Amino acid sequence: MKRCTSFFAAIAFVTIDASGLLTQDTSVALRYKGITLSPIGFASAEGVFRTHLLQADIGSSFNVIPFNGTSQANLTELRFTGRQSRIGFLADAGAGTTRLNGYWEADFLGVGTASNSNQSNSYVLRIRQFFGQVTTPDSLTLALGQMWSLLTTNRVGALPRSEAAPRTIDAQYAVGFHWARQPALRVVQTSGSVTYAAALEGPQTTFASRNTPTNVLVGTAGVGLLNSLQNYSADVAPDLVMKVAWDPKGHGHWELKSVGRVFRDRIVDTTNAGGTTNKFSFAGGVGFGVSYPITSRGRDVADLGLSGLVGRGIGRYGSTQLPDATVASDNSLTGIRAAQSLLTVELHPTKRLDVYGYGGVEYADRTAFVNAAGQGVGYGSPLNGNSGCTVEALPAGPYTPASGSPCNADTRSFWQWNIGFWYVPYRGAAGTLQYGMQASYTKRNTWVGLGSQPSGNDTMIFSAFRYVLP
Repeated sequence: MKRCTSFFAAIAFVTIDASGLLTQDTSVALRYKGITLSPIGFASAEGVFRTHLLQADIGSSFNVIPFNGTSQANLTELRFTGRQSRIGFLADAGAGTTRLNGYWEADFLGVGTASNSNQSNSYVLRIRQFFGQVTTPDSLTLALGQMWSLLTTNRVGALPRSEAAPRTIDAQYAVGFHWARQPALRVVQTSGSVTYAAALEGPQTTFASRNTPTNVLVGTAGVGLLNSLQNYSADVAPDLVMKVAWDPKGHGHWELKSVGRVFRDRIVDTTNAGGTTNKFSFAGGVGFGVSYPITSRGRDVADLGLSGLVGRGIGRYGSTQLPDATVASDNSLTGIRAAQSLLTVELHPTKRLDVYGYGGVEYADRTAFVNAAGQGVGYGSPLNGNSGCTVEALPAGPYTPASGSPCNADTRSFWQWNIGFWYVPYRGAAGTLQYGMQASYTKRNTWVGLGSQPSGNDTMIFSAFRYVLP
């Protein structure tokens, strides 16, 4: 068996074998009607200090890093939280020579309309993963439910729960890490050291545009069981993700992957009934991932990794949530050219200490045109008014063009470095105690516009104590 070095896999007392299949430490599992249940979870006490105010919790909102000179840039932020505490279970059962698994994982990073930090700090439970999978004797696996996207780089194979997620305390992970957790139908076939996988995943289009024509409908606020405070795009097809992975014995994990997407908006023409129409456009990207262990005397002493994703309309898959699309000159949606990359170094000097470092970048290209009124339309236009982006505004509200101090800067890129560690002072039958710290520096750059080319940065220090269930 090959034990996954990911902290998030280790907490479940779950191992991943050479083919990527989930197995359990049966010495700590429960048995119920032929099903083996392994409870997972940890209780956490965490804190973060930021040199500039984001008004975020333990998960950073990189896309709101304030520009230098603003009020937020002159305020620091200190938060303490237990919301990243986690609960869940892994269920394993056999049906002849076929193997069945179910997995549930949840934390408390959801936000309800009454959630606040004034007294009871009552934030809501949210689903992270909840899926079932079936594996046949010939290593064909079908997984269905909510899971990490197949675009996420794996440590081995391409099955759920083998992802190479950064070990950051920051719940938004690291700049340059491409990922999502969303509903999916995934098919995986393993043949020796090679794995082939394809998935249909839940779509959603993130949109950004300046001077958008008023007759363009991209999405609307949620109703019913969707969040009425959020907008949802009118998608027409799931995202299609494909991956091929290679796991040569003793030579790490190598993968190539791709994603295809369909965007849709509606153009309303009140002067010509025949002019009202739906517009479709296509987008997608290609990427790679490498995870390479360095061993000494039979144990891993380091894990090196490199991943990247490039294409059009892939912004939502990056940690910074840069936009997928903007409006084109024909009022259809057009994917914004984008790129994401992450370099990882994880060291294991002792059995109790892990040290990590991550360096990442995310980029969104200028995608703009000029309308008949001479205004810049789209994303990153050089005609955007940016003169108010580095000046403090009155607390009554944001800058507007009418005030004479507009701030319409669009983000060009983020780059970030992270360093941190996890130390285990105790591991035994009663559970595991973990302590960790993380430091990061993030720089936000924008496209040049009228008045200035503003930028911002934030230095963040995290700490965490975790009691992991046995």
